[in-house]
Amino acid sequence: MAQCSGELFDVPGELSSKAHTFIGLSGLDTLNNATHRAIWDAFTNNRRHDKVSVHYKLFPPEHVFPTAKPKRNTYEWYIPKGILKRNWMNKYLNVVPSVVVIFYDLDWFDPFWNEKKIECASRVQSVRAALEGRTTRIAVVLIQTGPPIPAGDESITAERAATLCTTCELNAKNLFLLPHNDHLHGYTLRLENAFYDLAQSFYNQKVRTVRGHRDHLNKTTHQYLFVRHQFKMGFLNELKHDATAASKHYAQAYSHLLDVRVVDTNTLEVKTVAAYINYKLCRIAFNQNLPRDAIAQFRKHIDLFKNMVGPKEISFEHHAWLSKQFCVFGELFDEAIHHGLPAVQTQHPGIYFHQAAQHSMDRKNACLENCQDINIYPQPDPLDGLEDLEFYGQRPWRPGKLSAEPADAVKEKEAIQALQFKEKSVNHSMIIISLLGSAISQAKTYRCPRTRRQLVVQMAEEYYHAKDFKKALTLLSHMLWEFRGEQWSLLMTNVLLKALECVYHSPSVTEFVTLAIEAQSSTVLMQQEEKAVLLENIFRLLKGEPPIVPENIQVGANYGKVWRASFAASNESKPITVEMTNATSFLETKTSFGHSSFQEDKSTSLKIWIRNKCSQKVSICRSTVTVSSPTNSTELQLVPAIETVPYTLEPHTIGEFGCSFSAKQEDVGKEFTISSVNLCLGQKLDESILLRFSAQNNPQTFTNPTELVQFGFNAKELRQFQDQEQLLSCSVCPREAHLSAKIENEGPALLGEWFPVQLHLENNENGPISSVVIKISLMQPNGKELDQATHLCLNPMAEVISPPPIMIELDKLDVNSSCSYTFHLKSLRVGQKSLVIDITYILNESTKCERIENLDIEIVKPFEAVAKFFTQKFDQVTKAYSQEPFVVLLELKCLSPWSLAIEDTNLELVQPLQNVGKTCQSQLQNEVLNTGEVGTEAYCVLAEKESEQPVSVGMYTIRWRRKNTPKEMVTSSSITLPALLKVDPAPLLVEMELPAHGWVGSPMAASVNICNRTSQLLEVELNLQASDAFMFAGQKQLKLRLVPETVHTLCYNLYPLLSGLVALPQLKLSPADSSSELRANQLAELLERSLPTHIYVMVTRSLCGYVVTSNFFPFSASCEGQI
Repeated sequence: MAQCSGELFDVPGELSSKAHTFIGLSGLDTLNNATHRAIWDAFTNNRRHDKVSVHYKLFPPEHVFPTAKPKRNTYEWYIPKGILKRNWMNKYLNVVPSVVVIFYDLDWFDPFWNEKKIECASRVQSVRAALEGRTTRIAVVLIQTGPPIPAGDESITAERAATLCTTCELNAKNLFLLPHNDHLHGYTLRLENAFYDLAQSFYNQKVRTVRGHRDHLNKTTHQYLFVRHQFKMGFLNELKHDATAASKHYAQAYSHLLDVRVVDTNTLEVKTVAAYINYKLCRIAFNQNLPRDAIAQFRKHIDLFKNMVGPKEISFEHHAWLSKQFCVFGELFDEAIHHGLPAVQTQHPGIYFHQAAQHSMDRKNACLENCQDINIYPQPDPLDGLEDLEFYGQRPWRPGKLSAEPADAVKEKEAIQALQFKEKSVNHSMIIISLLGSAISQAKTYRCPRTRRQLVVQMAEEYYHAKDFKKALTLLSHMLWEFRGEQWSLLMTNVLLKALECVYHSPSVTEFVTLAIEAQSSTVLMQQEEKAVLLENIFRLLKGEPPIVPENIQVGANYGKVWRASFAASNESKPITVEMTNATSFLETKTSFGHSSFQEDKSTSLKIWIRNKCSQKVSICRSTVTVSSPTNSTELQLVPAIETVPYTLEPHTIGEFGCSFSAKQEDVGKEFTISSVNLCLGQKLDESILLRFSAQNNPQTFTNPTELVQFGFNAKELRQFQDQEQLLSCSVCPREAHLSAKIENEGPALLGEWFPVQLHLENNENGPISSVVIKISLMQPNGKELDQATHLCLNPMAEVISPPPIMIELDKLDVNSSCSYTFHLKSLRVGQKSLVIDITYILNESTKCERIENLDIEIVKPFEAVAKFFTQKFDQVTKAYSQEPFVVLLELKCLSPWSLAIEDTNLELVQPLQNVGKTCQSQLQNEVLNTGEVGTEAYCVLAEKESEQPVSVGMYTIRWRRKNTPKEMVTSSSITLPALLKVDPAPLLVEMELPAHGWVGSPMAASVNICNRTSQLLEVELNLQASDAFMFAGQKQLKLRLVPETVHTLCYNLYPLLSGLVALPQLKLSPADSSSELRANQLAELLERSLPTHIYVMVTRSLCGYVVTSNFFPFSASCEGQI
């Protein structure tokens, strides 16, 4: 935190410390008694935030308190000598407690009760005598270490407690007990609350006493007392933690202070007391989370007292006082922010620290104006006794003086001379720098970059005044870089000039050359004569001579000696290198390659353009450019268009330099970038300055909008320079290959197949080629992972398949010869696959050539498989039943643009599903599917057990190939079938056996098989309903008892009466017992999906036009059981 001006205006510790309720403890021997030590620690250590704010102090039994002043009965003839006494706040904070608590070891059943009772009363009387004349509360705490009181002895303890209170002349409410046991912390917490209540009554009585003096005061002679009494009441309310009442009384004290007549003799005292009251008001407002009230009070305070300067000879005191006010308020504001108060850019502590620094600067200026001629300290010391003054803000040579005119003019003059002498020895710059540092920190926190830059420049100026030129130069160098980015010419010029002044005082060849070079820029607002002197100084430094000092800069007599010593200690090599990346230069460069790429057997040009923006001629004795590649860097010598050494660049002209750039065999595929341009300024190389310009990041320049260029000075030169296009990188390509490559394929490729691609090569070079390497790889999109689902190989029938790329090598290929290769691609994902065929070879045993071909292959699905589930009646379902067969119907649709031959299909079921029957042969074997055709096959499947979870059906595998490919090129594709939702249990299995069709009038046999699949005996009732289409013989109603794992067969004779698709008699099953596990709806669903509902009945046979009908015979029916 910033430290403000002199000790005279520092906030006293008793004012800045937090107001705690002051309670004294007596009778505890913490050094020799462990019990007493534990009690003291319980009161003072590990205090939580939720506890009351109390300050405890341990008093010895023989402690003597200050004697109380006699009470004043009247104020009629009393004239106060000051406003606030220096010792009053400290008295109630650390000297006179609100409560004195006397601890005494005494049990109720102590054998020496009477003796100890008298000793306890004696201690109480001693403390009461020491506090005679004061209203401090007294309490007694009995420390008891004995066992708890037995039941029935409460009357004895009450009697002894009353006797003890009578002997000690103590109120019974002020007697407390403290058992020393495991619950000591809880007891001390309850005691603390009781002590706090006693303290509250003490402070309330003190407030009433002070308020009672108001009736005896008059505003003619007691104006000071109005302020003093209101301040006392505010402070006492603070001690009792009533912030609202305290703020009210402080505000009234401040209002009464404004009514005081201010003259030169009491100006300091009034301002000092006003500062203390304002401090209290602002602090309470911040603590109550009322920042607006605190800021308003502070602004009002400053507006009222900012013009109350006092004697002109010591006006620096007033500026010091103002600086202190802003600094203290900034500290209060910052403290409130640390406790959670929000702040914004327009209102934060840094604003007040900055104002404090400004007033400290005014203080320094006032000191320079009034104290320069003061060289003798007067004797005797007129400031003697400054620390022993009775009132705040008074002068030691006239304490308590209330008259408007000083009593002794000679002593007054000597005192002012003493104050001036002491002020002259104050290091004002360090005070200002400390305040500016705090303001800068706040500006960083609240993101005020321009304010921060201004403050840093002011700090650099103060370092300059303090003759710490190195720190000043460091700060100005940072700000110079930032002001370049802002493109403010005037600001940058001022900072640059100040930095140059620092370099004159603190010799540094590199810093001076860098700043002087930047000063030559047209954006720096300096006279041409000044720039010429700086340029001359640069070359003086190169010769080992100190620079010429401008007339406006004052240097010491040993200036030249210091610079020569700097030359001798310097290890800088010649030429001196200056990095122009972050500097505003008077030279501007552009660089360009002749082409963006060139072949290895050719070369390209490299050019740079240099623009001289200053009004001086510039000699360039050497120019180079650095070209970088990923592996190394090369420095190339540039030749000017007009070959003269040194090359002279006239003012406001453009010079052109160039060279040829070629690459080597190993540079093929690399990218070269122009990284920097190096210019040596001077007539000779050993007396030159090397300016290094970054080609990637040009020096910061001040630019104008393009539409204003044509109206500027030297517009033609500027347009000519801007028209030069920059090309900072180029790549080296292999020599152009004369090898033809032809790619053939029958696309699109099908998912999962080995897709053949033919590559035909023909040598069209003027000689044989050797070391031919064909690399076939996948082109991977940026940011995506390597495709692991695509494979490449030459022979899929013989090779071990591995991920791409694949390599094909050929030792030699003669002129006009050709060769062909076939490779295969297999992808397990649909989409477009991009292949890169990279062919490299060597021509004439030295020249490496490369040819790259790209191939895009679309991958599509060969077919689409759809699975559906049906009952045996071909009703579509989504679930199955245990031990009931159902049909899996598979539809295979050909999506390929080519005809596909199906070699075989296979359905691999997963438990608990299995095929019905031992063998299951494919129904699409050896079939050919054309585009859009659909092949269908059905499988009868049985679920062995039920399942509540979805059941996976299995995998459907198709072995296929293109119709026109060999049988060896078979592709196997597997499709995961959709899962059944679940498999429900089926307690019964019901089947009906019927002929394929019937005849009208001809009986036909029908049988119904009912199987109990459970492990329990089931009883059902069977009911065969009548039908208009049939007459039938057999059991119409029947009660069946189905033994576990048995099959019951019911036989019927049906006699059709109608022809066509006729509904069969409806069979119904119902549970015979309501307690059975079978349910009627469950049996109805079972019969609905298991039994046929209709049969086709044909008309009666005709013979020679006569209808032959069969005789009516009685129908027979039988029922038999089979295990």
